[in-house]
Formats: sequence, C-alpha cells, structure tokens
Amino acid sequence: MRVKITALTESPAAILFNYNYALHSAIYGLIEKSSGEYSQYLHDKGFINEALKKRFKLFTFSKLFFTPTRIQKNGFKQVKEITFIFSTPIEQSYEHLILGLFSDQTFYLNFSSEKINFSVTQVESMPEPQFDSECKFLCLSPIAVSTQREKANGRLEQHYLDYMNPEERDHFIENIKKNLINKYRTFYKTDYADHEQKHEFKFSFDVNYIAKRQGKISKLIHFKKIDNNIRTKIKGFEAPFRIVADPRLIKIGYDCGFGNGGSMGLGCVEIIITADNNKND
Repeated sequence: MRVKITALTESPAAILFNYNYALHSAIYGLIEKSSGEYSQYLHDKGFINEALKKRFKLFTFSKLFFTPTRIQKNGFKQVKEITFIFSTPIEQSYEHLILGLFSDQTFYLNFSSEKINFSVTQVESMPEPQFDSECKFLCLSPIAVSTQREKANGRLEQHYLDYMNPEERDHFIENIKKNLINKYRTFYKTDYADHEQKHEFKFSFDVNYIAKRQGKISKLIHFKKIDNNIRTKIKGFEAPFRIVADPRLIKIGYDCGFGNGGSMGLGCVEIIITADNNKND
C-alpha cells in the first residue's frame, strides 16, 4: 500500500539537506493523531521476528520533492510545496497514517533551529504494480546496506557496505537478499526456506548511469535526532537498478524498502519496467 502526499508551507521555508529524521518524526506524528498507542508500539517495538531476534518497522518513505527547487549552502531555500511517498505492507500503519493526515490536514518538520508547518493539499493512493521475476527500479531514496565488523578493540560496529568497492559488492548484494528474506519472514510469519532454491538472485545498479555520473552515486545521510543530538552517518547509493528474484521478495522490497533503514527513509523505489513489459517493446 502506497500513498503520495503533497503539502504547502505556510510561507516560503528553508529545509536542510539532512531532513530524514524530521520527516521520520513527522510520519510518527501523523500516525499518533489517529492512534497514540499504535504509534508508540510501532516506534518502540515494531514487528518482531522471534526466530531471527530482529525487529522491523516494515515501512519506508521517499525523499522530499520540492517546488521550487532552489539550493543553498545547507539545503533548499524558498520551498513552497513538498511531495513524498509513504509505503508499507501493513494495513494498520497505512490506515492510521491516512486518518492522521485527514484529522486536521497539517503536520510539521521539526529542526533544531525552527519548526516548519505544512498544510496537506493532496493525498493520492497509488495503484499496486505487477511484479515479475525481473524488474527495473528507480531509487526514490538511497539504498543502504550494513553489516557488523570487528574494530581493533574487539568490539563490533555497524559498517555500511560500499557497492562501488569490488571487494564489498558481493556482500552488498547478498545482504540485500538476506534483508528481503528476513522482512518476508517477519511480515508473513512463515519460513522462506522452501522457496529459496527455486529462484536466482541478481542485483545491479545501472552501469550506464554510473558512467554518466562518473561513479558518484553514493549519498551520505546524517540521521540526527534532535532530542538527544545523536547523529548516525549512513552511506547509501542512489541509481536505477535491475533485480532478478522471487517476485514475492521484490514486492516486499517495493512495499517496505530495499536494504536497511526503511523507517529512516531509505530504500524507497519506483518501478520502471518488468521483464514482461520489456518483451512487448
């Protein structure tokens, strides 16, 4: 389930480049307008896979699209209108967000320096595409893939894998696959092992796009929490990509994000084409 939200600022505003946490908080705030209890549950616990000992929020959202698009040193200036997409396979999350949007048709982005108020002007439910075993996507937000690695002192740290590093690329792709399977298991509350051997898995960013961008497809995101000033640096990649996989895994990626950090606004995508579409060209 997917919805596109358009909103207007009360007056032209400046929005920082690193707005992910502000938008993340705004989404929880909208859900809270419908159900404070559900918002708290989603924020604090989420959907637990006991076998994996992992928690997933099972939603994602896109980057902001601005009108007009004017860039200054630290962000965007004179913003009058924003649009973004929210996506989830969880009916409750979708319903509470919609109800929250229509409760008073307002929300805000809260930065340490100011709070920017918005009036919702359009809420558009988007149709579900058909998924084949091969699809091509555009990134609506960067894809980030992490792993645990040991530091010199023996402690583990979170490391974001670099797709452009040949030594890490296979690990990046393998972790994309594992993450999709884990989300599938969590959402459907079933094992995936019976299907795992029947489908090949391939993932690749568009080499022509990479060449056009001279290899510069990485994005560094500062996910800064205002309340405690904790900042997480996230390395993601934003480029068109092709994936060959079980269509059920592709759908999970589309619904709640490819890679890690969907609830932080990462891994949101838009389908370009499926293999069946391509055959008809």
